[in-house]
Amino acid sequence: MYIIDHFHVAGGTETHLSILVRNLNRKKYKCLIVVFDFVDNPLAEKIQNAGIPIIHIPVGRYYSFNAFLKAIQLSRLIKHKKVDLVQTFHIKSDFYGALIAKMSGVKHIISSKRDTGDLKSKWHFFLNRLVKNIFQGVIAVSNSVGVQVSNTEFIPMEKIRTIYNGVRLEKFVVPDADQRNAAREKLGYTSSDFIVGTVAWFRPEKSYDVLFKAIKMVSDRIEEIKVIAVGGGPLLDYYKSYVKEMGLSSIVHLVGPTDNVMEYTRAFDVACLVPTKNEGLSNSVLEKMSMGLPLIVTDVGGNSELVINDYNGYVISPGDIENLAESIFQLYQDPLKREDMGRKSRERVQSQFTISKMIEQHEMYYDFLLKRG
Repeated sequence: MYIIDHFHVAGGTETHLSILVRNLNRKKYKCLIVVFDFVDNPLAEKIQNAGIPIIHIPVGRYYSFNAFLKAIQLSRLIKHKKVDLVQTFHIKSDFYGALIAKMSGVKHIISSKRDTGDLKSKWHFFLNRLVKNIFQGVIAVSNSVGVQVSNTEFIPMEKIRTIYNGVRLEKFVVPDADQRNAAREKLGYTSSDFIVGTVAWFRPEKSYDVLFKAIKMVSDRIEEIKVIAVGGGPLLDYYKSYVKEMGLSSIVHLVGPTDNVMEYTRAFDVACLVPTKNEGLSNSVLEKMSMGLPLIVTDVGGNSELVINDYNGYVISPGDIENLAESIFQLYQDPLKREDMGRKSRERVQSQFTISKMIEQHEMYYDFLLKRG
């Protein structure tokens, strides 16, 4: 049983869980998902079409009477389904969900840590520490997340297992010259434009202001520079105004949310992701690597475990606008280096970050835990 706080949009954790449950060995594992706050989305439909039930148990605040009633419902479900192993995602699941699983007799309970926890409050850390001994193990999405979890939640490193995200190589492929030019033509760009692209939600921790300030700084040196920013989120309208105020309207295209990200990413020359905090292991970075792009990322979360500085891109300090601008200029000046870095990005994904490897490592970890009794 996978217990997750919310299933609203096709975000990183939701995408990861969807891929995981649909690809595990069906002969060995029978999966179900419990969601505390649920809104239908395409990922949920894919999961249910694969024969995996998603059960909505609206808990609300876990210190209310309703939460007590929902705890009884969840406990009965666990016992009825004879659940052997529970894996939790996010704050409420890590506390409330794990406690109920323990009281319901589940022997194997693990937590999945997907980010560095920078957005958690002191109260959340207190609750995490309170129940840390319930967990038989912790899956961290990157080594940096594992270290952060160990330091903040006082979990021994020997209980933490890093399992990286995986990407579908057959879906995120390197576009050839014709595909790239066709994508640019459709979007109104030319082959001579130098396109810096990013795919991320417009939220405070994604630090779009850092990217746009760097673009402003370098725009006088790169006449052909263009920016494509794909994603929705609460700050999208704010940044539409911000771009106008910066005088970047002719350079920056804010796409908004879209179901066809590939339509835009095929046109990129370089991809950026420059968060200042709370990163885990970015699916967006992995996808751009798989498409043969050089990356510029900040040294937050597991970014530096994906992008090796001066090998398949550049890793810069969070908030370093000048270094970001210089990195963009360096890649603009050297097309051969861009091509070489992009090839190395694809090779890294092929060797270390595939879906099959991610699934295999989860299955090995589940088997290891279950055999320990």
